[in-house]
Amino acid sequence: MSSVSQAWQLALAAEQQAAFGYALLGPQLSGTDKDLARACERAHDSLRDDTATAITESGLTPGVPAADYPALYPVAGARSARALAVRLEQQCAAAWRFLYAQAAEVTSPSATARRREAQAALTASAVRATQWRRAADSAPATEAFPGI
Repeated sequence: MSSVSQAWQLALAAEQQAAFGYALLGPQLSGTDKDLARACERAHDSLRDDTATAITESGLTPGVPAADYPALYPVAGARSARALAVRLEQQCAAAWRFLYAQAAEVTSPSATARRREAQAALTASAVRATQWRRAADSAPATEAFPGI
């Protein structure tokens, strides 16, 4: 398996974990935080499914999600839920940044498509992480280089 394919699978794994994580943290939130969690969960569900489909269409077998993610527990309240949301977004950003870097070393139409997908997903995770930091009144709300 190529380094780009491996990085793509890692990005899928990060999305699988994020989708699982949002299901854990959502019940701990209310009001606008709960609305944000629902929107983020839908975004990760969609990206997870789209990525798995694209991996399949490329002739590879997408990785299977873990049955559980013990490192995400416990989520004991709204504060820890917001912190988990930031962590999930940072991990996704890092995975997509890694895919971008791996694809940047290859010259092919598929590598160009992976870079485009990775940049969009990295940007989306960075924006969501900023939203969660703002919800948590965490400063600074933004990172100069998301995913690093």
